[in-house]
Amino acid sequence: MVHSPFNFTEEQVACQEEREWPLFIYSVLATVGVCILLVLIQKIIKSCCNKIKDSEKTESSLGSSSFVSEIQEWAEGINSGSTFSGRALVVFIFLCNVAAMVVYLVDTASGLLEECVSWEDRLTIQIDFALGIIFSLHFLLRLVAAEHFTTFLSSTATIVDLVTLPPLFLSVWLGRTWLGLRCFRFFILINLPNVLVYVRLLENSSSIRFAQLISQIIGFLLWAAGFIYLLENQGDPFHDYENARPAGEFRYVDAIWFLLITASTVGYGDFFPLTDLGKIFGIFYLALGVSAFASMLPEIAELVGNQPKYAGTYKANSQKQFIIVCGNITYSTVSGFLADFFHPAREDVNCEVVFLNKLEPDLEFEGLLKREKTRVTYFQGTMLSAMDLQRVCAEKAAAVLVMCDKFSTDPTREDASNIMRVISLKNYCEGTRCIIQLLHYHNKSYLLNIPGWDWRRDDQAVCLNEVKFGMLAQSCLAPGFFTMASNIISASLLHIMPEMPKWKKEYLSTSNKVILAETFSPTFVGLTFQEVAEIVYLRLNLVLIAMEARKYEGGQIWINPKNKEVTPNAIGLFITASSDAAKRAWFYCRVCHENVRNVEDIKKCSCKKLAKARFEYFQSGQDTNQRNGHGYGAQQREVKDRQLEGLRQRKGVVEDIPEDDGSETAQMRFDGTGCFHWCSGRDMSDCVLTRQEATVTMFAGHIVVAVFAEDDSPTLGLRNLVMPLRASNIPYNDLRHIIIVGNIEFIKREWGLLRNMPKISVMDGSPMSRADLRSVKVNLCGTCVILSAKAPDKAEPVLADKEIIMAALNIKSMNFGANASKLEDEESIVNDSKDNSINHVNILLDLSFASNVRYLDDQEMYITDNIELYKTLPFASGTAMARGVLDSLMSATYFNASALKLLRQWVTGGATIELEKSLAEGAGLRGGYSTPEIEAAKNRIRVEEIVLKDSPWSRYAQFGARFSDLFSAAIREDGTLCLAINRLLDEDIDGNDDPTRVVISCPDNLMTLQPMDNIIAVVQYEEDKEKRD
Repeated sequence: MVHSPFNFTEEQVACQEEREWPLFIYSVLATVGVCILLVLIQKIIKSCCNKIKDSEKTESSLGSSSFVSEIQEWAEGINSGSTFSGRALVVFIFLCNVAAMVVYLVDTASGLLEECVSWEDRLTIQIDFALGIIFSLHFLLRLVAAEHFTTFLSSTATIVDLVTLPPLFLSVWLGRTWLGLRCFRFFILINLPNVLVYVRLLENSSSIRFAQLISQIIGFLLWAAGFIYLLENQGDPFHDYENARPAGEFRYVDAIWFLLITASTVGYGDFFPLTDLGKIFGIFYLALGVSAFASMLPEIAELVGNQPKYAGTYKANSQKQFIIVCGNITYSTVSGFLADFFHPAREDVNCEVVFLNKLEPDLEFEGLLKREKTRVTYFQGTMLSAMDLQRVCAEKAAAVLVMCDKFSTDPTREDASNIMRVISLKNYCEGTRCIIQLLHYHNKSYLLNIPGWDWRRDDQAVCLNEVKFGMLAQSCLAPGFFTMASNIISASLLHIMPEMPKWKKEYLSTSNKVILAETFSPTFVGLTFQEVAEIVYLRLNLVLIAMEARKYEGGQIWINPKNKEVTPNAIGLFITASSDAAKRAWFYCRVCHENVRNVEDIKKCSCKKLAKARFEYFQSGQDTNQRNGHGYGAQQREVKDRQLEGLRQRKGVVEDIPEDDGSETAQMRFDGTGCFHWCSGRDMSDCVLTRQEATVTMFAGHIVVAVFAEDDSPTLGLRNLVMPLRASNIPYNDLRHIIIVGNIEFIKREWGLLRNMPKISVMDGSPMSRADLRSVKVNLCGTCVILSAKAPDKAEPVLADKEIIMAALNIKSMNFGANASKLEDEESIVNDSKDNSINHVNILLDLSFASNVRYLDDQEMYITDNIELYKTLPFASGTAMARGVLDSLMSATYFNASALKLLRQWVTGGATIELEKSLAEGAGLRGGYSTPEIEAAKNRIRVEEIVLKDSPWSRYAQFGARFSDLFSAAIREDGTLCLAINRLLDEDIDGNDDPTRVVISCPDNLMTLQPMDNIIAVVQYEEDKEKRD
């Protein structure tokens, strides 16, 4: 037997042996009895009141009850924690209960159950008494707030107060204490989760449930320990307390230890009950406690295991920038984004990427995160939660990128979800830059309603359908355009192998060039855009495509502006291979670098500080000879004067011709912004062609849009494809007729935004039907665009392109020769390849997955799914593009905000904010009167393909002529900016009739031209041509 470590006085021992603890039990029973009596009295009074029918008594009762209700509502509001004062009261009462528990534990350290001591002589009694008064007042407050007295008496807090408060006040009156039932105070710990919810420390259901389980286990364990501590140290009354343990032998800590090893079924046996009451309690504890412990433990383990693995808080590094990426976060989108964002071609990307997503990453995604753990962090959360935004330090982020699901079956809902993410971000931190991906063009207008959305902060919206269809539309006007545009927004390395074919070496030699912004050198101030473009290309090997004003000046972009002078601090947008090359436009000085031949030797010169003096020097005319060497010399000025005089004469002739009001040209109108051709709204039935009608109609040079879609397929936004082809800077007679072939029910859903655009026809048919394709003269069309609105199959997503690929192969194998009218059986299809009349249909394909390009490439065999699209022949020739290409636009926009603005202005044909607001009304394009403002809107550049041998510069269609010669002549004589070469695949092979061409984007100034080259150029608006038309 363990000896007691306590030394008790004779007075303490005598007080312990008196054993007056029944008095404390009687006080509890008496209190409970009084409460029961009050319940009975209440029910009797209530029953009697219900029998009273007097109206006057009823009215007085109503008045009285109204006052009681107000008091009750006040007490309930204070007690419920619905207000700040109520929450403070709940927390205060709980802390008082914790203090009472601590006082109890301190008193158990004495080793005595009963002590004869006055409350003035013991601090713990004084504290316990003060706490008892607080509990009593709270008891009364809860009583007033209670709707039913019976429910109030059965609550945990009331039972605890009824068991603990009467013995407390009695101990003060008797001058002796008894630990006895004070352990019931531990049941209050069960209310701990409610308190934590009131103070908003717990919010999600898993954490609340976890707190409930832990508080129930701890509360029950501490109460049970106090109860068995009482039974073992008190002894059995029916044995005259002879089996009671010696004072101090069985401590409270020993009781906790005994209960824990019992509940865990270990049972060391170092402690066990000696009293009969203790053994009986042990039986109930085993039945209740062990079973509860066994059932709660697995749930606790599950909750702990289900805790968010990617919780926590991001610690921002002041020495390193970071961006937040959210929205549609999957392995495929993230892997593509990271590959482009951290591409080796992007120099010194000292930036970390933080992903915020609601779902946990799968195993494949986790593997990617582990490989990129030094520069990628993943957090589980949502942009719609301010707490999650705080966790990832959204207010300190360099930018927040919102990705969309490109294969969403409900594009409108997907865009609305992403816009809500932007609203949440701007509501939390207005100053953080935001770049969002959208599917449909018209949803961009909703961003303008967000108070924090500000383009001057470089907030940008990347509309995938707008850019994608705009690039396809421009490729209809200038084949190969989307190859060039895609390359200049994507990061790639210059990786040329000796064994590569000639076409691939030429193509890859320029595919690594991108759009970069750089401030013009002061040496260019005062020169026109065309003069500067010629200088930087010939001297610096840079292609200047546009000028941009500073943000405080409006941030406007001018693409190849005619006769616009460079102003101080103006920004140039260059297409070049590196930022070091672009910096030469800022370092260049005609005083210091006039005779420098190696562009790499152009560095910052010492006279840069004299920019103002040099500007005045150039303006004074002392640099006339040099300027004439790069601009318009005397001979060029004379030629230009003759051209202008001829233009004025032609204008006069045209103006004298009377207008024919009945002609189609006389009915030509433009929309309200003057950017697009417009006609009065037409019903779709008026534009539908049957197969017979299409067969007898003569089409040539038109555009066939073949669409695979079901009745309920998500809309594509065909308006974005048609609008650039109806730009007002294209003369009306040059507009190409557009024939849409596909599911008529699907096209009806698109027609509302196409009804105001001229020269559009619709045919209900299948792009797989050769009869339908023949009827719309696909062999005579300028371009055949094949699209699909069908969502990818979840089991095998890559099959989403099956219809597009099969349709392309079907068109390529069609025979349009003398036997074209006969039924094509299997034998005739096989012999098509031998027919000299094999078709040369220009096809544009919009693939969902880049890996499917392998089925269109006859030049190479691919044995891996990891295909770099930009290295394939179908992409290089301007035949196939994939949706993943546009993912690069997010990274390009982050690193260079001007890239997106330039590309949008380039490919949309003149979309403006005013047009976006007008289209957001849902009424389509609105017509406008021919005001000077609308007429002026037509005066803008357009993309055009120039057949070199048939152009005014046919003299350069000779072997040995350089692209720089053509570039200089075109920009001097006509303001035309030549950007790319569309070259035959193997022009130097005799007898080759393959029409495939490869796009060489922004070639170096030393590249030689070939006779059959076509040029992709940005040309000026020709007003006299439209007048003649």
